[in-house]
Amino acid sequence: MHLFPVGDREFWVKLWQDARENSPLTRRRCRSEKEMVENWNRRASWFARRTSNGRGQDRRKMVLDMLEREGALGPEVKVLDIGAGPGNYAIPMARLCEQVTALEPAAGMVKILEDRARAEQVENITIIQRTWQEVEVEKDGLAGQFDLVFASMTPGVRDPETLQKMLAASRKFCYLSAFSGQRWEKAHRELWQRFFGEDIGDNPGDIIYPFGLLYAMGYRPNLKFFTVNRVEEEPVEKAVENLARFFWSYMDITPDVRRTIERYVKEHAENGVFRQETTFCTGMMLWRVDEVLI
Repeated sequence: MHLFPVGDREFWVKLWQDARENSPLTRRRCRSEKEMVENWNRRASWFARRTSNGRGQDRRKMVLDMLEREGALGPEVKVLDIGAGPGNYAIPMARLCEQVTALEPAAGMVKILEDRARAEQVENITIIQRTWQEVEVEKDGLAGQFDLVFASMTPGVRDPETLQKMLAASRKFCYLSAFSGQRWEKAHRELWQRFFGEDIGDNPGDIIYPFGLLYAMGYRPNLKFFTVNRVEEEPVEKAVENLARFFWSYMDITPDVRRTIERYVKEHAENGVFRQETTFCTGMMLWRVDEVLI
């Protein structure tokens, strides 16, 4: 009888690495890290608008309330926000904490963060314009410097190495959120099958991988899930553009590719409106690095 090796950290490291290496999303990505950062530069304004709606505000309140309740935020707390984007969390956390260090590689995101902080008279945010992959925690003087290392839905923490860097930078709390289970809309899955002749596969960034690894390392993360049902209605032209942006990471958007996307959208649109309804789940995980069982 073979028991599930829940406490074997090498098992979880290999499981996570294999999930990434064997994922069609990883295997077919054709853009460099620099190109991906530039893509976020171009999308910064869109992302800032998208995440400023009521749903985004509700989610931020839920996260911040949880962090305050658990003692991870407070007037003497120093925070590292990995993948800070336009400051959705960095700015409200700065109002509650002594200092926030916002790590964000995309200049477009940084500009919005700076403008927001200036407009809201928030002066205790320090910005580092780099990717988490580029950071060397020890060499850059970040080891054990933060009471809370925070990473919300960011590609910065995506494998055992980048998770370990979170642990190294924290002296008390870490927070990580990521998708749980299937995350792609029907259009992404069906077009992926049409373009590549294969299923898009499971999410290699599923929250289960860092949770399992942390558990095997002796931590006991507080893991909560929340499920969202999202309905989006867009004009055909906008839907085509958004789908093309997604597939740009995996292929050149040639005229033939764009025509295929446009044909798909028109086939599924009604009265010039493309509607998608998606249910997805996100995991929110908080743990203490100064409390370990083994």
